[in-house]
Amino acid sequence: MITISLLYLLMFFIQRINRYSGKARKAVIGLTGFLTSAVIVRAVETFEKLTKGEEIRPVIYVIYSFAILGLIVMVTWYVRFLEEEYLFIIQPQKKPSENGGGEKLIGAYIISGARSRIVDLINMIKELNAPILIFTRSPDFYKDLGENVRVVWITQASEEGIAPTKLHVIQEYAIRFAKENSYAVIIIDCLEYLLIYNEFPSVFKFLVNLKDHLLMLNSALVLAVDEKALEPRQYTLLLNEFEPL
Repeated sequence: MITISLLYLLMFFIQRINRYSGKARKAVIGLTGFLTSAVIVRAVETFEKLTKGEEIRPVIYVIYSFAILGLIVMVTWYVRFLEEEYLFIIQPQKKPSENGGGEKLIGAYIISGARSRIVDLINMIKELNAPILIFTRSPDFYKDLGENVRVVWITQASEEGIAPTKLHVIQEYAIRFAKENSYAVIIIDCLEYLLIYNEFPSVFKFLVNLKDHLLMLNSALVLAVDEKALEPRQYTLLLNEFEPL
């Protein structure tokens, strides 16, 4: 059973080497290498039992230990990569009280302005009776707004946040949050920063796709933007998809 299991895992990862790139590919290659060592030493161990060659048993133990340690290291490294890249683990926010007042927001909206938009956002957050997820460049602005508010820092400089180039990660994170929390409100208060690292068509496509997913989940997407930082045509495109709030 051990031999069959090792062979199955080895074939499983060999078939997937060319399916990935970057860190995922390195992890699969590492796992394949250590599994190959385990399969080889298993074959040697079987040969040793048949021939009763006990002199090679210490070598078998050393290679086995090396293979097991390598597999453990690669698996833990890959799990950390998944947590860093995709942020799968999301704790559901505290559910708002049904009798606690406030209002639910469903749809796609835009809040315009420079400094005033932060005040408008904070006032809106205090009034809403919903789980709220905020992607922002300024997480300190949204501290202590309640247990129903979760803040994600968009930054290129720290592993504690999400890089602005990883639009797919932001989208997956937001969708999963909406699935975990009924009537969720997703706020993006970092559009200008996203546009520094991504072309406008890519960001616009990301926003429209996220909007469609959230609408199907009875949730809301709120985009905070300084219209002066955009070209008139770009701002017009946003107004076609997002209702002024």
